[in-house]
Amino acid sequence: MLKHFSRPFLLPIVVWLVCRATAPIEAQTPPLDAPLKLIAQSSDAYIGYDATTNTWEIGTSGIRRRMDYRPGTGYRLIRLTNRLTGREWLAPGSGTSAELNMEIAGQTITGSAKDFVLLGYRTEIHRDGSLELIIALKHNPLVVHLHYVAFPGTTVLEQWAEIENTGKTSLPDLTRLDSISVALKPSAEPLTLYWVQGLAPPLETQNENQPEPILRLRSIKLDQGVFQSIGSRGRSSEEAMGWFTLAAPNLREGMFGGIEWSGDWELGAARDGDRTTLHAGLQGIRHTLAPGEIFRAPRRFIGFYRGDLDDAANESHHFVRTYLQRQLPVNFPWTQFNTWFAFYTNIDEIKLKREVDAAAELGLEVFVVDAGWYEKSPRRADFSFGLGTWRENPDKFPSGLRAFSDYVHSQGMKFGLWVEPERVDLDAIELGVDIQPEWLAPSTDIYASPPPNTARTANLCFGNPGARAWAKEWLTRIIREYNVDWLKWDNNVWMSCDPPHQAGDGNYLHVMGLYEILDDLRQEFPHLIIENCASGGHRMDYALLRRTDIAWLSDQTEPSYRVRYHITGASYPFPSAYLNSWLVESFFEHLASVENDPLTLRAWLRSRMMGAFGISTSVAGLSATLRTEIASEIERYKSYRSIIAQGKNYKLLPQNDLTEDVEPPEEPDAMQFYDPTAGKGIVFLFRGNVAWANRRVLIKGLDPTMRYEVTSADGTIAVRQTGRQLTTQSIRFQYTSDRPAALLFIQAMSPNPAANPQIPNFSP
Repeated sequence: MLKHFSRPFLLPIVVWLVCRATAPIEAQTPPLDAPLKLIAQSSDAYIGYDATTNTWEIGTSGIRRRMDYRPGTGYRLIRLTNRLTGREWLAPGSGTSAELNMEIAGQTITGSAKDFVLLGYRTEIHRDGSLELIIALKHNPLVVHLHYVAFPGTTVLEQWAEIENTGKTSLPDLTRLDSISVALKPSAEPLTLYWVQGLAPPLETQNENQPEPILRLRSIKLDQGVFQSIGSRGRSSEEAMGWFTLAAPNLREGMFGGIEWSGDWELGAARDGDRTTLHAGLQGIRHTLAPGEIFRAPRRFIGFYRGDLDDAANESHHFVRTYLQRQLPVNFPWTQFNTWFAFYTNIDEIKLKREVDAAAELGLEVFVVDAGWYEKSPRRADFSFGLGTWRENPDKFPSGLRAFSDYVHSQGMKFGLWVEPERVDLDAIELGVDIQPEWLAPSTDIYASPPPNTARTANLCFGNPGARAWAKEWLTRIIREYNVDWLKWDNNVWMSCDPPHQAGDGNYLHVMGLYEILDDLRQEFPHLIIENCASGGHRMDYALLRRTDIAWLSDQTEPSYRVRYHITGASYPFPSAYLNSWLVESFFEHLASVENDPLTLRAWLRSRMMGAFGISTSVAGLSATLRTEIASEIERYKSYRSIIAQGKNYKLLPQNDLTEDVEPPEEPDAMQFYDPTAGKGIVFLFRGNVAWANRRVLIKGLDPTMRYEVTSADGTIAVRQTGRQLTTQSIRFQYTSDRPAALLFIQAMSPNPAANPQIPNFSP
């Protein structure tokens, strides 16, 4: 298995090129498209430089970014080009705007400040092939290191800033650090900003039957005077997911971007005259920069695409899979059984062994023991009781948790375990012995009485080195001691690590400490799968995607159509295979009610199979009929999950309006995955209240010259046509009205019809 994890991830440099830039005595203004000397190259990624004019360019075959430095003018962005189309996105004349904007020690400092001095630059090539350009500018006593990374085979550039205090005294009140500040004008028409709403957005209106606000694709047309801010406070995807797209209807292209950060973030977009301004950075912070200290801003990336929003999402996914995620096993995402919705904390080894046997018979590959396995966790109570003990509960596991792990492995499954490292039960641990009081969030009242039947918990702040060391020690211990293959890292309650009602750097330091712990676990246990969870997807972002392999999408994992709704929204920023959901018992959808209705059961299962799939209901208690049907569908899922993991994703129908009372949607929904390398695809269709005879679906993303065979899982549909036909002519369905869903498979055939004379050419 270890061979699947062998690809290094942004490891130290292989080639190191250092150059000192010399500013000319008289500033020169080169033509904006003047060729530059190539100083670094990796596949189609490149860095160019002109020493006479101090001009740099970094890019790939899909994107170009050109910057220059001139004494008296400072450092500027002068070109930002979508090389897929040749369109220039930077507004004319906007090169005078700041490439850097920060507030420190009561001053606002921009990259175009006249007293910025260019120190030099260097380039790095990483072992994954990406190229990095670092430009150093000095503004006494600050040195600003501006980082840019180009990724071969993508349209993406990543950037961030590092601020170094080279003086002998501290610099107080770093309160703002923008990493993107740009004016755009790709066309005369206003751009539209698209983003995905988070899991806890601010309340807007209280109208009855308003659309459910969570994980919903949102948009606003940036007309003159319109300003839109998106972001999140606390955890990274509380209010919005850290991804955006800018596009216009007549362009057929656009810009997308994302932030690699797990705490507070903000992005603002506005129409200002004939241009669209975009700024994003780190705000809500107050940090004192000590002598010799380097403060690192979060990484951000932007990229270009050609086409529609599906193309924006697929360009994002390609970048994520190739450079942010580590290489995963070929059969990932693994199918799972999780104990939570099945038993909550009422677990023990006898009960769970029966579930292990049944889960293995169904073909599930991981058995995850969720909350309640640790000391001082009662059978029926708040799962927070006992947090921080992190040793097995001997009443629930008298044979030991290692013995139970061994039993799971003996049945051919991986063993998973739930943890919540950032929170402790103050009554289960001893302050000053187990943990230190200074590790707790500043607003913690250690003497407060919680509500009845609720644990008295507090959050740890990983900015404290002692808290980090403690967490690393027990995490390392349980992974080794219990032979853990899958670690589910939860974060159910957010409590600020900043002083109450004040800006500070506690949250920033906590997030950086979180990354340190996860990075250490990655290095220590390269086989370990880490699942990201935060009361569902309240902290789902690209920085954690670097460090985790899968993410629990939402605690609202039923009914089935709500799961589809969530996957539709979240699969714009994130690949579907990263999004985890389970089959559970539901008030709306009882498994017993489909004992003799396999078509409905399959629809419920497939609603969770457009990403990572699991089950969290007692499978040992299911009837033989249900177990047989579920096992069959799991086997089918394994046959196509590689397409979901590697293929492009297309929303064939718009995301449904799901009202807050969670009534079934009227409209149908459909999602397609297609892997052009393998020539295979799959289409999920769900009926809604539209008759099958009236349904029209256009397949997307096929080669117009290639012939394809499209078949349904039940064998009813068999279509053989060219990609041009399938993408321009609707497939028709003859199903009866009681069928809730359909599954189609796409297989590429010969591009030449004459090469397959036995295949009839007929319309569906």
